[in-house]
Amino acid sequence: MNTQWWKKSVVYQIYPKSYYDSNGDGIGDLRGVIQKLDYLKELGIDVIWLSPVYQSPMDDNGYDISDYQAIAKEFGTIEDMEYLIEEAAKRDIKIIMDLVVNHTSDEHPWFLESKSNVRNSKRNWYIWRNGKENGTPPTNWRSIFGGSCWEYDKQTKQYYLHTFSKKQPDLNWENPEVRDAVYNMIKWWLDKGISGFRVDAITFIKKQEGYHDVEIDSNDGFGPISEASLNQKGIDQFLSELNEKAFKPFDLLTVAEAPGVSPGELPKYVGENGYFSMLFEFDHVDLDLGKEAKWFQPHDWNLIQFKTALSASQTIYNELGWGALYLENHDQPRSLDKFIKPSEIGPLSAKMLATVYFLLKGTPFIYQGQEIGMTNVAYPSIEDYDDLASIDQYQSALKEGYSIEEALAAIWKRSRDNARSPMQWKDSENGGFTTSDPWLKVNGNYPSINVESARKDKDSIFHFYKELIELRKNSEYSDVIVFGKYQAFLEQHPQIIAYTREFQNNKIAIIANFKGKVVQVGLDLEVKKAILSNYANAPIDLKDLTLRPYETVVYEIETSL
Repeated sequence: MNTQWWKKSVVYQIYPKSYYDSNGDGIGDLRGVIQKLDYLKELGIDVIWLSPVYQSPMDDNGYDISDYQAIAKEFGTIEDMEYLIEEAAKRDIKIIMDLVVNHTSDEHPWFLESKSNVRNSKRNWYIWRNGKENGTPPTNWRSIFGGSCWEYDKQTKQYYLHTFSKKQPDLNWENPEVRDAVYNMIKWWLDKGISGFRVDAITFIKKQEGYHDVEIDSNDGFGPISEASLNQKGIDQFLSELNEKAFKPFDLLTVAEAPGVSPGELPKYVGENGYFSMLFEFDHVDLDLGKEAKWFQPHDWNLIQFKTALSASQTIYNELGWGALYLENHDQPRSLDKFIKPSEIGPLSAKMLATVYFLLKGTPFIYQGQEIGMTNVAYPSIEDYDDLASIDQYQSALKEGYSIEEALAAIWKRSRDNARSPMQWKDSENGGFTTSDPWLKVNGNYPSINVESARKDKDSIFHFYKELIELRKNSEYSDVIVFGKYQAFLEQHPQIIAYTREFQNNKIAIIANFKGKVVQVGLDLEVKKAILSNYANAPIDLKDLTLRPYETVVYEIETSL
């Protein structure tokens, strides 16, 4: 049995800009993270995933990096970063950082050199192409943030490729000099004492050979760049080299953001000799999106589809590889709003959701505020939003004939700013996040949903997360939770999600009512005892089991030797 340290860890993602403002400028910072380390230690966190704090013009909130080896002034200094690593280590907390290497900022010195002259030595560090004979861009690919993925440079009379914003030109991974520069940068950070990386948008680094047009899927005349720049043939060469040269020699946690990877491809990505420790999958959190990923045209989904998505990868992880367990992050809306009816959001449903995902096979990730039940925001105007994708979706909806009210409703449901609204620390102005105007408005429900209140209430979502973490890390059930085989049951039940975990003749069952109404079911399982429940008194007789609204129970089950 392979027992790498990260298999028993619990990871907490921090979006620094929204976590805690230590100097009163309205923006969260590294000193703010340092001030909250004791809180994270209390919760039981082993690893912090720190979203980008690198030097950046902040066109895309730090995912447009202008210097990989400097800290953005908004967040502090390199000395602050070193102090954070040191103080976290004193509390047995490791730090992993975002590794953003599909693209840089257009203000990065590499790109400034590249665009300065067609004969510059770094010209081929990015992807430059001539336009078509009719003067249009090289291909009809639509960028992730909307519009053409090609930006024309008047000086050199060529176009450069950007999968995301026009201020995020794609690096040319076909150039070995680029790859070596990336590996050297990784080693520089490892020498600083970080313990791994969340690898951003890594399945976009290989582009379609030939650069051909793709099928147009909208009246804007473009087709999705994902058809030509997502998990393309030949990407294995790049990922294998990245692993061999930058990851494998060190004892790292590497988790890849890897859209486009099918369950059948998981072995080469996260198997025993895979490219990464684990990867984020999207099927279970993107059930409401169609292939076109238009927020204003949501797709209906049901619990059976959600269970199927979870089981597809969990079944593979029984034999090989490792999962990254999550329901929300900085790119997703809040999970309570996604999975629960608005009128039924509360401690019971939040605890149910936490239990369902936290006890699967893999390493759990908690996104800041998830542990206190933070919810989506509903800003009254698109002017209140900062997220580039939200603004693009809003404008696209208007162009397709939707009303302002309909477009805004879609943003309320799906915006990435739902997760980026400032952390709610206490019932005081701006939720205790800052003493000045925050960079993004605080959710108006901070008087009732905040850390200070949650810590005082022993029946809060916060304390339930602490119980889950303790159960996973420091109980007699730790091994079965971490290493146990996953087996789903009641797969076709429209209201209940249920699975077992079994390891060395120890077995637990996780049963959850995913709806706000009572449900009855009979199960052929013999209970030893109830381990954890979100109600005060858990039912014991599974042969005639009645589950109350959003009730979840974890049982120790008798096994036949």
